[in-house]
Amino acid sequence: TPTPPRSCYSLYSSQPSTMPQPARQVARRIGGVNSQQHQKSKLKFAPEAILFGLFFIWLTVCVQFYRHHDGVLDQPKQPQQQQAKPSLDGDSAPNIRINVPDTTAKSNNFPEHYMTFSTACSASQNWQAFMFFYYAHKVQQPGHVIRIASACSEQQQEEIIKFHETTISKLSSKFSVHFTPDFSKVSGDNYKYYNKPFGIQHWLEHGMKYTENKDKLEDAIIMILDPDMILLRPLTYDFTDSNVLIHKSKKGAPKIRKVMHGQPWASLYAFGDGPFRSVDLKHVFANHTNSPALRATKEEQSNNYPGGPPYMATGRDMHAIVASWTELVTRVHDVYQHLLGEMFGWSLAAAHLGLPHTLAESFMISAVDIGSGEGWPLIDALKQDDICEYSTLKEKEDQLPYVIHYCQNYWLGKWFVGKYRLDSDFLSCEKPLLLEPPKDIGSQYDFYIKPGGKPYGTKERLSKTVVKREQFIICQMIARLNDAATWFKDQTCEKGTANYEKSFFFHHSLDPNNNEGGEKTAKW
Repeated sequence: TPTPPRSCYSLYSSQPSTMPQPARQVARRIGGVNSQQHQKSKLKFAPEAILFGLFFIWLTVCVQFYRHHDGVLDQPKQPQQQQAKPSLDGDSAPNIRINVPDTTAKSNNFPEHYMTFSTACSASQNWQAFMFFYYAHKVQQPGHVIRIASACSEQQQEEIIKFHETTISKLSSKFSVHFTPDFSKVSGDNYKYYNKPFGIQHWLEHGMKYTENKDKLEDAIIMILDPDMILLRPLTYDFTDSNVLIHKSKKGAPKIRKVMHGQPWASLYAFGDGPFRSVDLKHVFANHTNSPALRATKEEQSNNYPGGPPYMATGRDMHAIVASWTELVTRVHDVYQHLLGEMFGWSLAAAHLGLPHTLAESFMISAVDIGSGEGWPLIDALKQDDICEYSTLKEKEDQLPYVIHYCQNYWLGKWFVGKYRLDSDFLSCEKPLLLEPPKDIGSQYDFYIKPGGKPYGTKERLSKTVVKREQFIICQMIARLNDAATWFKDQTCEKGTANYEKSFFFHHSLDPNNNEGGEKTAKW
């Protein structure tokens, strides 16, 4: 999305003087006019007139002062662009994208954005949620970011609320959390992924009060992402000048490259026509025997509906899809009790409503060895010097996909990062940061050794293309985990207690030929 140039000055405003500048200018202007009039006129005024004039001047200055005070001095400080040094005063903020998205547009037609992600309430989901919020702030994601937390105990809910009030609120006043009941048993068994569609619906109806506020919300942009996604750049409704790669279909790319009514977007996922092929559609649509989903062509099934997070739609379309999603997903689960069931439910709900998606191939990167369908061509095209560069410059960010979906394991030599081996409390004060790899690891290794390989020490070969992709994820994820953990420690640790040492890695030794000690069973 094109953005206007922005000053590289610190985003912290200078300390305001006792009297705001516009008010001082008013005072000088009033005083100057009175002096000139005194010189030009010898008229005499009654004492009452003079007192009234002085009172009027005093009142004018006060009004100007307090009006300016309300509009400027009480505004929250904006985070500075420079890398925040470790601080314990609670006011530091992470450095951010140098140029932010133009949310005003050339007119005032930029729609309100709501970015949601659904989580449970576990410690691992908490650190993923923190990472999500942190990088939404770093890239200056427009609008609101909402964590939808389902099935929290009373204690978990209290802890999450406290964390938002003491820490997340420092990133943005537009970051929030919405709590929902546990929907995992709505069909009688236990399927935790029900919490995504039903949680989104709960937020729409009880958090946003969509039905009551339909006129305001139907033109908004609503997005659904996963908690294990890190934003690399802002994600907005307008892809007019974006490098986004659009999946080819008979329908063709949209003439207007924006999320619009009747034109939802999503990331292409590799399950193809699975929702139509692997599910008993007669059972799913038993109450809708004339559903448009039953008439979708093979081409549409494969190229317009195999979408997943990030999902993007207008408020009107999102509300309709979610209503259909929650109706159909339990029937999908009746006949397809596998991991992708809730995603299949989304695809069939969209098809039922006749809402084919524009599917983006470069919204995310995740699986390094995937043939096509993710944003890896953008990474493959980077210069070698840019692979391990962690930059907040817009021109650097705009070369990248929109998110890293870090749901896989990533390894090169003995360098490794994977969310399931990260200790849930790795952000805590006493834990070290991750050891950061040299920028040339891509030229050092053409293999990887699994932390838990059997037998341990086995070298698995990698192609040159995959080496570059592994290098990108490992460099970027470790740097970003460390950046977020450093800021977290700055905000939460007492003076002298934070461990900033970059020393942890997932093997006993980084030497590929030294495999003594076997698998490193301790996470940290």
